[in-house]
Amino acid sequence: MNAAVPAPARGRAALFSLLVALPLVLPLSSAGFSLLSQLASAWLLLLSVGLLVTRAGLLSFGQAMYAGLAAYAAAHAMNTIAASGWPLPFALVPLYGGMFAVAVALVFGPISVRRGGLSFAMITLGLGLLVALAAPMLQGFFGGEGGVSTDRTAGTVWLGLDLLSQRQVYGVSAAYVLLGAALLRGLDGTRLDLLARAVRDNPLRVAVSGATPRRVRLQLVLVSAFLAGLSGALQTLRLEQVSAGSLGLQQSSMALLFSLAAGSGTAWGALLGAGLMVGSESVLASVSQAWMLYVSLGFLAIVIWAPQGLSGVLRDLAHQLRARRNPDLLWGLAALLLCSALAIIGASSLVELLYAVRQQLLVGSTLRLYDVPLPIGSADVWVGAALLASTGAGLCALVWRALAPQLRRDGARE
Repeated sequence: MNAAVPAPARGRAALFSLLVALPLVLPLSSAGFSLLSQLASAWLLLLSVGLLVTRAGLLSFGQAMYAGLAAYAAAHAMNTIAASGWPLPFALVPLYGGMFAVAVALVFGPISVRRGGLSFAMITLGLGLLVALAAPMLQGFFGGEGGVSTDRTAGTVWLGLDLLSQRQVYGVSAAYVLLGAALLRGLDGTRLDLLARAVRDNPLRVAVSGATPRRVRLQLVLVSAFLAGLSGALQTLRLEQVSAGSLGLQQSSMALLFSLAAGSGTAWGALLGAGLMVGSESVLASVSQAWMLYVSLGFLAIVIWAPQGLSGVLRDLAHQLRARRNPDLLWGLAALLLCSALAIIGASSLVELLYAVRQQLLVGSTLRLYDVPLPIGSADVWVGAALLASTGAGLCALVWRALAPQLRRDGARE
C-alpha cells in the first residue's frame, strides 16, 4: 500500500500537469508543437533510464533497443490497421508500442538481470548492438535502409482526433507523459520500489531475506521498457517514419548521458534532461558543428562538480535559498553565473575559430559568431577570445572560493 501523498508532492504533481497541458492553449506554430512532441518522447525515454539508475542502480545501454523496436511495431500496427480498415484509433497505438517493448523485455530481460552493476551494463550493450546489427538483415520487419513509413491520418477519428496537426500529436504525447508521471508516482513507496532500492544497496541481504534480486530487477526492467516503448511509438506517431538509426548505440548513450547529467529519477529531473537533450540535438546542432564537444565537456563538468545531477544541484540551492533567505548568497550565485557565461563565450569562440580553420577557410574569411563578424586571420580575435575565456575562468574560481564555504555551512546547518 502506498502512503498518503503529502501536500507538497500533490502540489508539484499538479504544477507538472499544468506545465504539460499549458502549450495546448498557446498559439504555437506547427514546428513548436513538433519540438514539444519530441520533448515529450525524450522525457519518457529519460524517465525509463532514470528509473533503472535511481531505483536499482542499473546502467542500461539498451533503452534505444526497446524504444526502437516499439517504434517499428507501432509503424507496422498503424499500417495494418489502415490496410484492414479496423476502427482502431492511432492515438492508442503508443500503448501497443509499450506492451510490445514489455514483451521484448520478457525475452531479453532474464538474460540481462542475472547480475547487476557492470555486468548488466555490458549485457544490455551487447543486446543493443545485436539488434542494431540484425536490423539490415531482417528487412521484412525493419524495412531495410529506407525503414518503415506510415500515415498517422489514415486511422479512425477518435474523440475528434484526426492527428492532422502537430497540436493534436502533442496532445496525445502530453496524455502519455501524464500517464508516465502517474506510473512513476504510483511506483513510489511500493514493495517493488523498496525492494529495488534494497537490491541496489545490498543484494545479498535481500536474497537472505527471501526475495530474489533477479526477479526484482526484471520487474523494474519491464516497467522501464514500457516507458521506453511509449517513447518510441510516440516518435513514430510524430515523424510517420522509423529507421534503423533509432536502434543505434548513440541513442542509448545520449539518453544515459543526459539522464545522469540531469538526475532524471524524478519527473522534473527527466524534464530537465529531456530539455537539454532536445536542445542539444535540435538547436545546438543546428548552429554549431562542435555541439558534441560541448555536450561532452558539459557532461564531464557535471560529473566532476555536480555528481548528483543538475536537478539535485537546483533542488539543494532552492532549499537553501528558502531556508536562509540570504541576499549575499543570491548575489554570489548571480556573479558565478555571469563569470561562467564569460568563460563559456570565450571558450566557445576559440572552439568555433578552430573549427573554422579546420574547414580550411581562407585567411580573409569572416566567421559570424553571436551575431558578431570575426575575421579568422586576425590575431586580435584569437587573443581576445583566449583572454575572455581565461578571465572568466579565473573570476569563476575566485567567486566559487568565496561562495563555497557559505554553501557548505548552510548545508551543514540543514
